[in-house]
Amino acid sequence: MINLTLPGYRIVRVESNPEMHVYLEVLQAPRVCPCCGAVRLRSKGLYERRVRHLDCFGHPSQLVIRCRRYRCGACPRSFVQPLPGIRPGRRSSEPWRRAMFERHHDGICAATLARREGLGPATVGRIYAEFTERQARERLSLECPRVLGIDEHTLHRGQRFATTFCDLKNHRVFDLSPGRSEAELARYLRTLRGRERVRVICIDLSNTYRAMIRRWFPRAAIVADRFHTIRLVGLHLFKLARQLCPALGWHRGWLGLLRTRADRLAPDQRPRLRQLFATQPLLQGIYELKEQLWALLRLKHQSKNACRGHIQRLLGLIATLRQSGLEPALALAKTLSEWTEEIVRMWRFTRNNGITEGFHRKMKLIQRRAYGFRSFANYRLRVIAQCG
Repeated sequence: MINLTLPGYRIVRVESNPEMHVYLEVLQAPRVCPCCGAVRLRSKGLYERRVRHLDCFGHPSQLVIRCRRYRCGACPRSFVQPLPGIRPGRRSSEPWRRAMFERHHDGICAATLARREGLGPATVGRIYAEFTERQARERLSLECPRVLGIDEHTLHRGQRFATTFCDLKNHRVFDLSPGRSEAELARYLRTLRGRERVRVICIDLSNTYRAMIRRWFPRAAIVADRFHTIRLVGLHLFKLARQLCPALGWHRGWLGLLRTRADRLAPDQRPRLRQLFATQPLLQGIYELKEQLWALLRLKHQSKNACRGHIQRLLGLIATLRQSGLEPALALAKTLSEWTEEIVRMWRFTRNNGITEGFHRKMKLIQRRAYGFRSFANYRLRVIAQCG
């Protein structure tokens, strides 16, 4: 018995010489007119429709379907009998078209796939665009996820930035929109369904995104991203270290020692670090301050009572930065004080934008494979197909 993967047909006979031809009849005839809904239908005759189907035992197969054309008795219109699993005007079945989409999606280029199947590369492109557009249309009816990650990534020169909306709970890209400012994203956010159901949004330390979230997601709690917060602390403190020790700018070995966490130092690195502190005693205080801040920002799964003690430690470190009077330390103290509330939530919630950054890496590969996208709509379709 041949599995057609197409319900609604009866197999009449099968011929194989060498291409397999499967002759079918439709089981159910139409009962009403699709134009006016009348039940008075008259047959205008039989005809055969041939469509390409999935290969069988390594041989191409073709469906030869015996169907009818009908004329409505109420309105002067005629119509073709609808065929299950075959869209109007198509010369191939939906299972075969989905197989072409999945093979191209798995990495087989359009030219190679077209050569193997005896098609044109443009046909493969149209099939892929058709299925990706279906997936993109589903986003219009989906509710916004409850746990959301928002971050920007770069595009080509004509469209500099795009904003990614990532579903952190289900580990997939929900959608993306061009631009990163509130003025550029307002049109998209206005049509976004389910904004009021979002509870947690994870972002980097961006004042633009924070103001946008407070306006468009009023019930969402903003959580600072752990990776970006720790990275910001390192950037400012290492800038301060270069300011106090100019020789650090060209000595990459010293920078590597200062960037390494104390619990990850190799046995041969510890004496080198002590020797560096002996020659540059100012660097020891910066390194110890960096270790205290990093250890505090790495905390997870903290209770409310524990967070109260961590807040006092954080405020004490911010005061220490302000007492130095140097510009990098003052800038870091100002940023940490402005984002204290979001950093405190970071200790309570474990979600972070590491998932979003991983998808950004995959998006870069998509851009390189296509040698850049000039149309943002096509780029969005490809990202949703591979990351959504």
